[in-house]
Amino acid sequence: MAKWTAEELVSFVAKVLYEVVQNELTLDYAFQKVKRRWRALESFKVFYDASFDAVRHYYFLRFAASKLFGSSGAKAAAKAWFLYRADSLLYNKELVARYRKRLLKRALAKPEDVEKALEELRGDPARYLSVKYSYHPAIVETLLRYLPLGEVERLLEAGNTTWMWLRINTFKVDVDKGLKLLEQEAEVEPHPHIPFMVLVKKASKPIQYLSAVKTFAAIPQDLASVYTVLALDPRPGDSVLDLAAAPGMKISLATQIAEGKLKVVAADVSRKRVARMRHLLKALGAYQYVDVVHADSRKLAARRFDKALLDAPCTSSGAFTKDPGVKIYPRVERARQYSQLQLQLLTRALQLAEEVVYAVCSILPEEGEEVVSKAGARAEKPLAELAPSYWGDIGGRTFPHIHRSEAFFISRLRP
Repeated sequence: MAKWTAEELVSFVAKVLYEVVQNELTLDYAFQKVKRRWRALESFKVFYDASFDAVRHYYFLRFAASKLFGSSGAKAAAKAWFLYRADSLLYNKELVARYRKRLLKRALAKPEDVEKALEELRGDPARYLSVKYSYHPAIVETLLRYLPLGEVERLLEAGNTTWMWLRINTFKVDVDKGLKLLEQEAEVEPHPHIPFMVLVKKASKPIQYLSAVKTFAAIPQDLASVYTVLALDPRPGDSVLDLAAAPGMKISLATQIAEGKLKVVAADVSRKRVARMRHLLKALGAYQYVDVVHADSRKLAARRFDKALLDAPCTSSGAFTKDPGVKIYPRVERARQYSQLQLQLLTRALQLAEEVVYAVCSILPEEGEEVVSKAGARAEKPLAELAPSYWGDIGGRTFPHIHRSEAFFISRLRP
């Protein structure tokens, strides 16, 4: 017997939607904020899953709610979520059927009327795709400027999936042992070309509770992040500077690939993030190989390095597979502000290293192609596996429909 009601679930989801939409909070932060004020429950897993799903489908739910309930507010959108999505998430089918019947009795229109209204938007591709796949119109409009309509639709559809990649940490176990550990508790698919990466298809428990993950033998890391490090091509003996290193996942992978035989300086401007990076590097077994520095890398005084990595601060508009809140507030208006900082950091990186890999988790050219084109350096697509950039061969991109990953821009530059 459920210890919560359908009305309570809808109210909770509505409050999370409100926090994400109005206050531009991440899904996780909004969920925790609402949960703190809620009555005690034995488990909030269903509430989290429902909130995640509602945020992911927000633009469609808002559209449907306006037709069904005459409102596009958070509570109406949460009711629309229950009508359209609850059946796929909730085990108590009797509860779902009963509450759906109540909602439909009060509705101003029928679900088929919503589908008909959506089809009427096809003449405006940006609006249609924004509503159907639930992305901020600015994301859709940006993609349509650079990619064919069919590919944009495939990308948006794939972006509503979350893939869980794990990196086998060879500082703790070899690849074969790591695979065997994971296979005891999960169904995994090894990456065809990257031996230390596996995709979790199914697991007997939440990822963070898998034995291999709890012991840091395997580490959650998105494939786009891994491609960034592969573009750096870290080799034993290389000296490497990471200009925005926290939390340390990429530089720990670089040291792993080079078997601890790099000379690494990892800098970050935030004291808190530097402290967390030290803690993480110790847990991963990579700390002894990295010189961690608290510094503003724009003003960093250092010797020259063979290679530099700059995973620059950005809007994170490409992180929608991981945080569905990004689909609602991609912070497009802040891209210009970020691009100034990105260019300053990239300029300094090119002064300090013979070769620089520049990456951003952004679908916006203002933070990717545009920054690289202003750097006054020779830029190229660093890996054949990457999709073409928006502006030719000055970099490459990862996309969910191609790589089953977040959307990144990655470029390799030489002064």
